[in-house]
Amino acid sequence: MDEREFVQSRQATWQRLGAILEKATTGRGVRCLDAGELRELGPLYRRAAADLAYARAHAITGSLVTHLNHLVARSYGLLYQADTRSWSGLRRFFTEEFPRTFRRRLPEFGVAVLALVVGFLVSYSLVAASRANIDLFVPPGSDFRSSLEAWTSGKTSDGRPDGEAAVFASFLMTNNIRVSFVAFALGIAGGVLTVALIFYNGCMLGAFAGATLHAHQLGGFWAGVAPHGVVELSETCIAGAAGIALGWALLAPGPYRRRDALVLAARDAVRLILGGIALLIFAGVVEAFISHSAMPRAAKIAFGLASGVALYGYLFASGRGVEPERDSLEPPSRALTGASAPSPPGTG
Repeated sequence: MDEREFVQSRQATWQRLGAILEKATTGRGVRCLDAGELRELGPLYRRAAADLAYARAHAITGSLVTHLNHLVARSYGLLYQADTRSWSGLRRFFTEEFPRTFRRRLPEFGVAVLALVVGFLVSYSLVAASRANIDLFVPPGSDFRSSLEAWTSGKTSDGRPDGEAAVFASFLMTNNIRVSFVAFALGIAGGVLTVALIFYNGCMLGAFAGATLHAHQLGGFWAGVAPHGVVELSETCIAGAAGIALGWALLAPGPYRRRDALVLAARDAVRLILGGIALLIFAGVVEAFISHSAMPRAAKIAFGLASGVALYGYLFASGRGVEPERDSLEPPSRALTGASAPSPPGTG
């Protein structure tokens, strides 16, 4: 069909979708729509997405493509974005969106884990072979030197007053959140710097483990790291996955335009970072009140293992069977039409 026939056959659908979006925009989002409008919204969105794909594939007028893209973007935002202004939106984010995004980004998470493990093995091997090699990773005068001395002396489990522990927890949370945002932001350089940062974190962990091995404090080191370390290191790799996702979208956008691939990756990356903040709050509290407490070593290690089982049980099981993963990277229009995929909503 020619452009005029295309517009005439679809215009009523677009106008109906626009009317529903206008009502939702001037009201309280989807909560102001009645049952009939809610039932219409999904099919109308998918039809508009398919029409957008058709318009692009057949070189329809640019102004019409822009109009359709705007409709699709607004519809997507209304349908799939959690309303974090309400408790239900926050609950949905943590029970569905965050774990589903984690599972979708498992390849990037795997790369981050690999970088962490390789960094650990490299530094641990070097320091375990020669105590002098610790200077390669924690040189004299480094801010980490005093912490290293505390670990090698075994003076990290003498407990703290509650007030001091609370201040320490606040410091840890702030610092770890900052590192997560840095790992995310470095992804814009192709993900290479993010991988380097995760590798460096692994090197520091391995260097400390190697140094405590020489001081016969390795058992105390792992007991002091385990309670918070499983969650904290997992979050470090989740933040790394966010940065790597950005970098990969820039280097290999696949079937998308590079800008579109970056927008899709950025959405997932933001979800990962926001969900990771909750994990860091947990890890900071645990490190301050449990990791450096006088609790028996076996209990600390058991706590760390239990927290890891709970974390990965949540990440791999939560949000399954609730509803189809609508925020998948596959545009709905591709399945409907087989035509060129529309630009991800919001790209303009």
